[in-house]
Amino acid sequence: MAIYQSAVRILQQVLKAEGLYSGKIDGDRGPKTHAAAKIFVTKRTAELSSDPSAWSGKRLSVAAYQLHLTDEGFDIGDVDGLWGLRTNGSHEGLEEKREFGEPLNWRDVVPGRDNPHNWPADGAGQADLKAFYVQPGNAKCTAGKVICPWKLKLDWDRNVATTKISCHEKVADSLQRVLNAVATKYTEDQINDLGLNIYGGCFNKRKKRGGSTWPTHAWGVALDFDPSRNKLKWGRDKANLARPEYDAWWEAWETEGWLSLGRERNFDWMHIQAVKLR
Repeated sequence: MAIYQSAVRILQQVLKAEGLYSGKIDGDRGPKTHAAAKIFVTKRTAELSSDPSAWSGKRLSVAAYQLHLTDEGFDIGDVDGLWGLRTNGSHEGLEEKREFGEPLNWRDVVPGRDNPHNWPADGAGQADLKAFYVQPGNAKCTAGKVICPWKLKLDWDRNVATTKISCHEKVADSLQRVLNAVATKYTEDQINDLGLNIYGGCFNKRKKRGGSTWPTHAWGVALDFDPSRNKLKWGRDKANLARPEYDAWWEAWETEGWLSLGRERNFDWMHIQAVKLR
């Protein structure tokens, strides 16, 4: 694995703070970074796995960064100047620590699996969905009327605001409870700052992109929030809704049995559905 530019930037900041580096914080390893890393490492040779005298500038830079990771409390194993899986994982943890105040430890997060309303699962042929919600696009799919306690701005036109959501009649009461619960957990300012007021829609009768089956939107049992900052293929490293500020948001949904594709599969974090996965 190659050392990331973001790691080099952090290293350059550390070296500058130590008075060893006077170049730009640009994430590019060059002679100045290598020279400063060599001085930094030479001061701490007792902590290294072997004699660094023959190490390249790149290896010295990785070793210097590994020393910084250990200073930050990460267990990277041997300080050997080689960018491996443990160094890579510790680097990701450090980035989270710098952004959020602590590593996210997202692998410890277990999504709520409650299903108090016996939402069906989306399996092959979608037979369970059709049995529970009837055919996609039928009148029941938009018969449920829910009032959101805060104003929703349409993602595709932020000048349009609404509080009304049309959904399947079977999920309406549950959805109303979820939104009411969210309104008790966050202030309106927090909702706006977190992008929970940016709405990507509910009912949409169309086949899945690149597929022949129906999306849960075709039954009016799925909603999208803040699509622009939680894009389809984004994972925890980019999606806003993966951040710890949204824990109470997810608790409100999962208590009612709704499912987040982001929390379950780490993609499409905007999407929430009253449908389980097999």
